[in-house]
Amino acid sequence: MAGNAAGLQASVPSYVGGISLWAAALVLISAPKTFALWMRLTGFIAAILFAVTVGMVLWGAPLLPTSSPLPAAGYPFLVLTFIGWILTLMKTER
Repeated sequence: MAGNAAGLQASVPSYVGGISLWAAALVLISAPKTFALWMRLTGFIAAILFAVTVGMVLWGAPLLPTSSPLPAAGYPFLVLTFIGWILTLMKTER
């Protein structure tokens, strides 16, 4: 078990880098009125939750990628945003 916790702790810097890119991308994609309002809101909510997680880690909070409620709280909103994007793109093709 101790090896697993050390492995998770070692992954924190790359994880924080990844979710900070996700947060920035979600804001940039959700800002224009290209997608429906609900998709844009779920994108913004996910971005805020990811940005808060990044801030907490940078200020020294002992968060791991598997911690709860943050960062886990952002993923349902990210998935809803993805579903909305997929449905919009599939509808556009028809």
